[in-house]
Amino acid sequence: MNILVVVVSLVLLITLHELGHFLFAKKFDVKVHEFGIGIPPRLIGKKIGETIYSINLLPLGGFVRMLGEDERVDDKRSFSEKPAWQRAIILVAGVASFWIIAVLIFAFVAFGWGVMSIAPEDAEVDAFLLVNQVDEEIEREKDIRVQDIIKEVNGKEVSKTADFENLLKENGKTITIQRGDKIEEVDISEFDSDEILSFLGLVRATEERKSLTESFSFGARQTINVTRLQAGGIWMAIRGAITGEGLPEGMELGGAVMIGDMATDALDRGLGDYLMFVGIIATILAFMNILPIPALDGGRLLFLAIEKIKGSPIPVRVEQTVNAVFFVLLLTLMVLITVRDIYNIF
Repeated sequence: MNILVVVVSLVLLITLHELGHFLFAKKFDVKVHEFGIGIPPRLIGKKIGETIYSINLLPLGGFVRMLGEDERVDDKRSFSEKPAWQRAIILVAGVASFWIIAVLIFAFVAFGWGVMSIAPEDAEVDAFLLVNQVDEEIEREKDIRVQDIIKEVNGKEVSKTADFENLLKENGKTITIQRGDKIEEVDISEFDSDEILSFLGLVRATEERKSLTESFSFGARQTINVTRLQAGGIWMAIRGAITGEGLPEGMELGGAVMIGDMATDALDRGLGDYLMFVGIIATILAFMNILPIPALDGGRLLFLAIEKIKGSPIPVRVEQTVNAVFFVLLLTLMVLITVRDIYNIF
């Protein structure tokens, strides 16, 4: 069921992304041959007007097939014959849809579930203890994860880190954790107090629901912050590759398997947490798609910029070849990362 939820979520994100391309293609009177959900071969399709709307076998993406998209077609409704600014807007519309979706999701969560923030130890608020760091050993042996809430220690409720530390000194150490709707008691008696405190990083947190206006403001800020983090991460990865230092400590590339694990953890914590995860994925997809890499929307925008600078279109064969090469490279990278993720699991 978790896998189905994740797949449906990703398909919806990609469909809304392609819808951005589709709507602006229609606005600028570009003929759209097909709006497809998934990757061919086609399962079902229905032609409405001049466009085929299809559902395809592989739920790994989607596409909008426009007249003159991959070749020069001498037709006023051809994508290739539209002004560069219109073609740029059609391309950017898909990327922008990811960011818009992220803002809406973050705002929805802030309004419906609330926004988590750090609460001072002496603040008189409805607070809880949140796990924000966990050692691999205790995570593996006791299934305690980041974002778990610690409800009790030795059967006594806790909401402050000081109380947590004091109760650990008692005999028979047990902690009660909450993950979404699931509450479980964990025996940690084999560890002494100092070990537990070194294994677990805790913060006192509170959750506050926002007004409608505040929610949209939060959604916009969250989307900008996640985008900035992505930009910083890409820069550090490039710098590490150039200098030979590799990825910074704590940073790693992840593929479909890692995303699936993270999505499952978020689902376990509840719908609000899962929606926040989907919003983060939407933001990441937007940023990655706008990068000037051939085979992505950003790469096609790069070709448009070159066209404007040189005053004439790039030869179709050159553009197709470059896009094909980078598509194979990106696909190979995805496969290698996925294989590595699977290897790490076993």
